[in-house]
Amino acid sequence: MNRICGVLTILGLMTAPALAHHASRHSSRHASHHAEASQGFTAHASFYGGGPRRYEPNSHTANGELFNMWDLTAAHRTLPMGTRLRLTYAGRSVVVRINDRGPAVWTGRSLDVSRGAATQLGLIERGTGQVRVEVIGKS
Repeated sequence: MNRICGVLTILGLMTAPALAHHASRHSSRHASHHAEASQGFTAHASFYGGGPRRYEPNSHTANGELFNMWDLTAAHRTLPMGTRLRLTYAGRSVVVRINDRGPAVWTGRSLDVSRGAATQLGLIERGTGQVRVEVIGKS
């Protein structure tokens, strides 16, 4: 038993520097992504929240609030919850708040906006589009 504990301790000491290096690389990449975001970027966006109902049944966002398709909200994979974004598409602008995670990586999109935000942007007809994104703060 002592031999196993000794081997595990040695393995732990050998992998700790590698894990620390990986964590620092990840955090610097994450920080640079958000630094880039604060200066503005473009995102391939879509909208979610179809159907005739104001609230989708039993549908909560990642921050726990009930999803309302007419609120000016959006989903992003990495931006902090509560981040406010000014989105511009086809000469129209709207300010949204990040309250959900998504869209799925396999979709090729990086931002999902609520139906209310998509309506104000004029994104409903096409369904998806390249939007200009400016981070304007936290709510």
